[in-house]
Amino acid sequence: MNSIWWVLLITVCVLGIIVLGTIWACTQVAKKVLHPISKRKPLYAWPDQFNLPYENVVFKTEDKVQLRGWFINAAEESDKTIILMHGWGMNRSDILKNTCFLRDLGFNLFYFDFRALGESGGKTSSIGYLELKDIAAAIAFLRETRPQFCAKIGLYGLSMGGMVAICEAARNPEIACVVAEASYYSFRRVVSRWAWVHRRVPYFPLMPLVLHYIRKQLGVNPERYSPKYNIPKISPRPVFLIHGRYDNLVPAAQAKLLYKSAGEPKEIWLVPGAKHNKCAEVGGYEYKQRLADFYRKYLK
Repeated sequence: MNSIWWVLLITVCVLGIIVLGTIWACTQVAKKVLHPISKRKPLYAWPDQFNLPYENVVFKTEDKVQLRGWFINAAEESDKTIILMHGWGMNRSDILKNTCFLRDLGFNLFYFDFRALGESGGKTSSIGYLELKDIAAAIAFLRETRPQFCAKIGLYGLSMGGMVAICEAARNPEIACVVAEASYYSFRRVVSRWAWVHRRVPYFPLMPLVLHYIRKQLGVNPERYSPKYNIPKISPRPVFLIHGRYDNLVPAAQAKLLYKSAGEPKEIWLVPGAKHNKCAEVGGYEYKQRLADFYRKYLK
């Protein structure tokens, strides 16, 4: 009888250790998402390397996070500005090379680092929800300091930046058009996919715990801000979705779902052979030409 009790006690202890270990592992995954310290990398490119005059800018969000960026005037005086936003784990230098050509087409360019990334302040990233405060602050700063450049504002966003572009356009009728590249469809899906690709964390039974921890830390359910709920609200303003056909983090099927949900006018380009965040690299000249055609058509 004593041996049976010992077996039961050991079993309970082992199960307890497994449960506690599982909870700890889930919180670590959530912390990697919300506090990407290892993802804050220094800038490696600046506009003057592309012979572009620029101004360093600093502004604050409504929750007092200091953001840093660049403002680049168009080659000729223009009242149209494109705000360009990078992805999670990136910074503004990552998107400069493939988009700065838009300046010569008659557009002012405004780049900034999201909170907790690049040169901006803050320690918490949320893959979209908190970053909506960042784009709101960027637009407010632009209108307060450079109202002459704000007759029309277009957005460009890569990955997380694409999500922010979609959601900001949905709530802000002043946004004239949107380019969203490699944007995710659902917060729940992208976090689950990231956890599997980078940590081999299966959805069941672990991801519900990870998502619960994220909701608890943010004080809100970020799933409600997913592009799938917001992209239908952009119409009748145009949206252009760019996505790698072989995206390993956000499958191209999600871009098709977003396109189906969007109202007219809308465009989609699935770049053959491109993985996540590699559309510009793979698309080459055609990538730039498609961006140029879209902004020329809808921002002018």
